[in-house]
Amino acid sequence: MKINLNEILYAFSLGLDAAEVEYLGVTPGHSKRIAAIGILAGKTLGLTDNELVDLAAYSILHDNALTEFNQEEIEYKKYNGGRAYSHEDFLIRHCTIGEINTKLLPFRTNNRDVILLHHENADGSGPFQRQSQRTPIKAQLIHLGDLIDTHFNLLDPSEDNLNAILYYVRSNTGTLFSREVTDAFYGGVKKKQMKIFHPSNIDGFLRGTVRKHADEYSPKEVENLATLIARIIDFKSHYTCKHSLGVAQKALKMAIHFNYPEDKAIRYYLAGALHDVGKLMIHNDILKKPGKLTDEEYLVMKSHAHYTYEILRNLKGMQDITAWASHHHEKLNGQGYPFGLSEKDLSQEERTMTCVDIYQALTEERPYKTGFSHNQTMQMLYEMARRGEIDETIVDAVHYVFQFDNPQAFAYGTEVLTTR
Repeated sequence: MKINLNEILYAFSLGLDAAEVEYLGVTPGHSKRIAAIGILAGKTLGLTDNELVDLAAYSILHDNALTEFNQEEIEYKKYNGGRAYSHEDFLIRHCTIGEINTKLLPFRTNNRDVILLHHENADGSGPFQRQSQRTPIKAQLIHLGDLIDTHFNLLDPSEDNLNAILYYVRSNTGTLFSREVTDAFYGGVKKKQMKIFHPSNIDGFLRGTVRKHADEYSPKEVENLATLIARIIDFKSHYTCKHSLGVAQKALKMAIHFNYPEDKAIRYYLAGALHDVGKLMIHNDILKKPGKLTDEEYLVMKSHAHYTYEILRNLKGMQDITAWASHHHEKLNGQGYPFGLSEKDLSQEERTMTCVDIYQALTEERPYKTGFSHNQTMQMLYEMARRGEIDETIVDAVHYVFQFDNPQAFAYGTEVLTTR
């Protein structure tokens, strides 16, 4: 499957940043600005084009473990009298988890320990006590961008603001930043470039300063990308900690049942993993509420489908994935959301994703219910079909595929995809 990995990550960064805004109080656009700083300084250092592409990707993913860490801390508090992790524990755990997660993805250059060590200080006073000589340059550049964007308003392009940033970087040389990184920042960031950090400019900068890469990825590599994205989404709430992955796996099974070609089946798996990416934009007060939502809260929750569309709609060459993912709450009778589409507007793939999402949700255990059995779930799906909400022929297929739902492997030529 041919995809532009960085384009997917740039789109996904909107959701990742929303989680960071909620958990850490950063400003929206945080990870893209880190990527831009890294590219500017990295060019001065003479990083290759492939290294810059990977640096941008890792900048987007630098806090990929934040939602997973949050769930881990919830469990930690249960067994430690409500006591939270220390700040140092937070740095160590989310960097460690994040490093493990990014090993799932295919990159072009050596990126070992980039996520693990992106909070290290040049003098060795960071969480892993690595001095700059033993810290990858990409990790150092992400650390630089992270601290600058946290301490300063990069949307202010004034010379005074730039001078304050330059003074901060220079005065922390030898402690927070190595001389090499400081010199690279001074050489790469000038006043005329401060405007690139504005939301209206930064996407164009990121896309335009390094050549486009649309590479061929194996089914397993795309599956790994989808799995990582699903994990980040699902860990936003412990109530749905396996939902997106479950939808992706069931979407793949349905794709195989319908005899979709290999490339389309993998794209369908990716769409299943991405279908709830908009939930990263929903505040935890609503997402994690154990009881019934108020009418106002329910309207906010419903907006996640539109956010999914907004996050994915600019992915070039992936309009099919965007539709499959963002239309999973549409109904044949036009009473769904976010667009109120009806039977004539919805393809087999969109109708199937709706049924798969409902099936997965009904069979999952939630704080207010146990997971329904297959037969109970099918009764509810057939009732929805009788009301004209979902496609009965697809409900029939769902019943056929999942009535004996056991782990199995599906072969496509030399590649074997395992649904777990």
